[in-house]
Amino acid sequence: MNRLIALASATLLAVACAPAAPPAASTTPAPATPGPEYPRTPPELGPTPSLALPAPVRHTLQNGLTVIYVPRRDLPIVNATLVTRGGLSDDPASLPGLAAFTAEMLDEGAAGSDALQLAEAIEQLGASLSASAAWDAAQVNLQVLRGRLPEALTLMADVVTRPDFPEREVSRVRDERLTDLARARDETRIIAGNAFASLVYGSDHPYGRVSTTETTRRIDRRALADFHRQFYRPGNSTLILVGDVDAALHPEVERIFGAWRGAAVAAAAAPVMPENGPTRIYLIDKPGAAQSEIRIGHPAVARDNPDFYSLAVLNTLLGGSFTSRLMQNLRETHGYTYGAGSSFSMRRGAGPFTASSAVVTVKTDSAVIEFFRELNRIRDEAVPADELERAKRYIALGLPQSFETTGQIAARTAELVIYGLPLDYYDSYVQRVMAVTAEDVQRVAREYVRPDRSAVVVVGDRQTIEAGLRNLPVGAVEIRALDEFVR
Repeated sequence: MNRLIALASATLLAVACAPAAPPAASTTPAPATPGPEYPRTPPELGPTPSLALPAPVRHTLQNGLTVIYVPRRDLPIVNATLVTRGGLSDDPASLPGLAAFTAEMLDEGAAGSDALQLAEAIEQLGASLSASAAWDAAQVNLQVLRGRLPEALTLMADVVTRPDFPEREVSRVRDERLTDLARARDETRIIAGNAFASLVYGSDHPYGRVSTTETTRRIDRRALADFHRQFYRPGNSTLILVGDVDAALHPEVERIFGAWRGAAVAAAAAPVMPENGPTRIYLIDKPGAAQSEIRIGHPAVARDNPDFYSLAVLNTLLGGSFTSRLMQNLRETHGYTYGAGSSFSMRRGAGPFTASSAVVTVKTDSAVIEFFRELNRIRDEAVPADELERAKRYIALGLPQSFETTGQIAARTAELVIYGLPLDYYDSYVQRVMAVTAEDVQRVAREYVRPDRSAVVVVGDRQTIEAGLRNLPVGAVEIRALDEFVR
């Protein structure tokens, strides 16, 4: 009984202390407050801007090293990029990965200083220094304030010309690369990339070789030193200086790099493009994968192809921008993926055309169908005038932002050097892009996009996706083992 009384008292107290109920809402709606008026149409684009670039000056040291000075004096900063032979295409057939390993080792000890001493010296100068190898060249990049340039260039010269390849650091970097290879077995993106390169080009072609744990273990100090001696030579190299510089700096550059010796290595012939057979789907099982990685393509064009500008516009339309056809189809219309795209990877030899995406597993076969729908449409239908104009403006209006910093200018200049293009190449770039016609786009699409002779690589859950892929009117399905491409 006492509990009932207490409960009743508590209930009465709660009711008494509760706030009064608000008055009943009026049934007459309040007048709407006008909101801001947002624009409903995009702004009109202005004329395509001209790109005024500083005029580069080319000199050559007595040892054969070419030096290009690109003055840009708005900031007291200098970017130095040294480009040389020793790219991935120069890997010996028996040791794929040697070029990248060599570039990675350059700043791990040079001219008697170990890796920590080099890093400390670079940090004290307020500089940054890195080295890497791409398909057709190796590069060493330096950024530093103009007042510390001589000291920083001296360190750069040591790294480029006198790397020590200390055994301890070679062992450490090798272990790191082996760990990356082991981790790659769980990365569907890497599996798909390796498989695509290998299946499109074959293991006998430089573009089709992939590093393995076996070949990586065989890379030792001697192999690294021999590769460096063969390809890192002043006769093969160009030093690009961008920023607060001019040719008056040339005696200083001669002092720092003049002792480097080595004649140019004869240029290797561009790798021959292999012939691909009829389209075939290669399925690589990754049990339980939430997404399927798709790669579709074939060998296409080299960087010196005369259709470069038409191909740039074609790719922008097809898969080279956020508003491209592949993105709009697979992402916006169907919701199969976060992103889809395409590219022409232009190299000294005929690099691949690739269309790619990571799609939700249960829609793998549907995504492949949509890829081929767009690949055929760009070949079969003339591009509407407004879509063509947008694509050309996208390229033209985006060009200036790739020359905003000294590092970007150095990177663009390095591309010209690697592929033997004139230093005034970008002076007419926009005009050539804007001159591309719908007929040009369709012509190069029919010549360089070959949905009938493509490799289709799919890495995903075989149990879920195999039946759908076998029902596609695309090509025969072939099952390949993951261990072929990541091992």
